[in-house]
Amino acid sequence: MSDDFIEFEGQQYPTDVQGFLKQRLRWSPGLAQHMAKLDGVTLTDEHWEIIHYFREYYEDYNIPPPIRMVIRVFKKAFGDENANSRYLLQLFPEGATKAASKFAGLPKPKNCK
Repeated sequence: MSDDFIEFEGQQYPTDVQGFLKQRLRWSPGLAQHMAKLDGVTLTDEHWEIIHYFREYYEDYNIPPPIRMVIRVFKKAFGDENANSRYLLQLFPEGATKAASKFAGLPKPKNCK
């Protein structure tokens, strides 16, 4: 077992070496903001829309959504301008699927390094 963890509000949250929570049910919006801050990201309303979508999708399918699905859903909701991979990379420079999953408290997607 790894000794990696995030400390937040006096508690320790076990993580893998890349900072993904090992116990997703301990996730909270405050913890997500703290995790993002540790990665140099300030979460905006746009980030939260994606994070909430990832959490809902995971609850339904037990996997993070594929990026193509994210783009398709957001294109219907918000139009072409904010529903493309470039926009998502502006929000999540580390990679939208990887970072959104991480900040949503989900396991690291299998196709992410």
